Amino acid sequence: NLSADLSNRFKLGASLFGTFWTDRESAYTADEGNGEGGIMGLTFRGLPTQAPYAANGTYGDQWVRVPGHNFFRNPLALSYEGFRKSRSLRTLATVFAEYRLPLDIRYKLTVSANIRYGLQKFAYPQIELTNTKTGTVALMGNIPARGVRQSSTESINLTNFHTLTWDKEIAPGHTLGALGGFSLETFDDANFLAANQGYLGNDLTELGAGSTNPQVGGASTASRLMSYFGRGTYNFRERYLLEASFRYDGSSRFAAGKRWGFFPSVSAGWRISEEAFLKSSNLISNLKLRASWGKLGNQNIPLFSYVDGVAIGQNYSFNNNLVGGAAVTQLSDPSISWERTTIADIGLDAGLLNNRLTLELDWFSKQTTDILRQVAVPAQVGNLTGPVRNIGSVSNKGLELTVNFRNRVGQVLYNVGGNVTYLTNRVVDLNGQRYFTGLRVVQEGDPIDSFFGLQATGLFQNEEEIKAAPFQNAVTRPGDIRYRDVDGNNVIDNNDRVVIGNPIPKYTYTFTAGAEYRGFDLTLFLQGVQGVNTSLTGNLSQPYRNGAGVTRDWLTDSWTPENPGAPLPRLTTATNYPQNFQTSSFWIRDASYLRLKNIQLGYSLPAGLVRRVGLSRAKVFVNAQNYLTFTKFKFTDPERDLTRNDLIEYPIAKTATVGLNLTF
Repeated sequence: NLSADLSNRFKLGASLFGTFWTDRESAYTADEGNGEGGIMGLTFRGLPTQAPYAANGTYGDQWVRVPGHNFFRNPLALSYEGFRKSRSLRTLATVFAEYRLPLDIRYKLTVSANIRYGLQKFAYPQIELTNTKTGTVALMGNIPARGVRQSSTESINLTNFHTLTWDKEIAPGHTLGALGGFSLETFDDANFLAANQGYLGNDLTELGAGSTNPQVGGASTASRLMSYFGRGTYNFRERYLLEASFRYDGSSRFAAGKRWGFFPSVSAGWRISEEAFLKSSNLISNLKLRASWGKLGNQNIPLFSYVDGVAIGQNYSFNNNLVGGAAVTQLSDPSISWERTTIADIGLDAGLLNNRLTLELDWFSKQTTDILRQVAVPAQVGNLTGPVRNIGSVSNKGLELTVNFRNRVGQVLYNVGGNVTYLTNRVVDLNGQRYFTGLRVVQEGDPIDSFFGLQATGLFQNEEEIKAAPFQNAVTRPGDIRYRDVDGNNVIDNNDRVVIGNPIPKYTYTFTAGAEYRGFDLTLFLQGVQGVNTSLTGNLSQPYRNGAGVTRDWLTDSWTPENPGAPLPRLTTATNYPQNFQTSSFWIRDASYLRLKNIQLGYSLPAGLVRRVGLSRAKVFVNAQNYLTFTKFKFTDPERDLTRNDLIEYPIAKTATVGLNLTF
């Protein structure tokens, strides 16, 4: 960072930040989408007949083939063989010039460039597996052919800001301020891809060493965001605070005539502790009442979503000859425009006992309208991808409380704090429509992306219960899940589906604590959520799914006549007995958790000792991350992406660190 005052009116400055990183890992990642969730998915689906190694130490192959496992993609071999090398270079440069004009007006020009370059190279090998029973050696099947794939990316984001700023005390205690500005942001991205196959060995990993199936591709995109903005402020002796601002944004992501959005905001604050009747209080150090209202815009949708998407490679038949062509594969809505969020907030800040105890309490309301979301269309209209549309409005309301306390007892300095947020989410308006995505639904009156399915009422215990219940299907047997007949027509079908779970936490909270004593310091940080659901899918809820095995629970806790109170239904496959594996409340689980995210113990060496060796500070520490988790959800990591419909996700790792910090 550099800055220089060239005169009492003119100032120049610049900053430069750069990073370069490189990594290397297997060509097959833990979460790669290869039809079974990558290495994690293959591990979930492992069978007892699939050993990682053969007796001779080579990679093992299955000795019996079963449906769904015609090929054994040994996850251990995939974790070690081949490679994926990545390199990335990022540069962030900023230059500014500021000039003081007459009437105390300051003009500032800021130009910045955020530039990224990336290079990625995959080397896919042939992998030999040894049949663990016969010793026969064969190549692993159903993986990419031996070859190399290499890609490069370029991203250039240029920003140009112009602002005029003025502030002045117009009378004793009365200060006015104003800001006006213009900005233009450009986003230019490009990528290039090349691939080759036909390699004579796994050690040949250069792109030009292949001889068959060469591929090449690439694309470039450009978008622009132009903004006009302004702000006005009033301040009376730091006691009464007022502010009003606006943004007028134009985005190239929308069609002409739909690109501009106006987003105003206002806020006010009253520092009650500055009033005469509180200023001399020994109890109240700070007390402030504040309120704000404003609008925000969202333009984060794929480029050119306002025009139909056309794809090449859509072949046609003319005169009994197959001819290459192009066709519309994605529909559009040319009327889409900005998604808008209106935010209102009323808050109270308080500091007590010389600010040793501080509190912040907020009530907030966020109303999002014209939500930008891709919607599905019936397959009968051509099996096309649905358009992005402005589909409705969603309300988020809640309370947030933050409390912190710090104090000293003798030589011990300690602090404790916490934050808790209560949130209610509700879809307000969809023009009477419903939108389905996998296990989820968006419909009026319920949280967005709620789990949607049948409502389970237990397990059938005998044939008499099945005969007396609404008809489910012809293969219903004792031990199957019983569902509620919501519409009362004595048949269980899709019309009986209801909201069965909420993927949005009602409570989000954090706790912090720390202490210092004679050079020792201890800090910890916990976080958690409460009132959130997830759904078991895949092998956890469908035994033997696509040839996979079963979890231990299915062998010990499934229903049998001898175990009528079992928590799981009878053990069947999903192929011929689908009634137990429909989306239902039976598979909804509580994903609440409390996790110790970080705890650290450190010791700072005495200053006199450190200075003798030419240092200003030296500290040793031991740190642990994610070491304790309290949750009822035992199947996988509860701190997961709740928007996903599967559980095949690499869990967050526990990490222990011992370190030394030296300051010269």
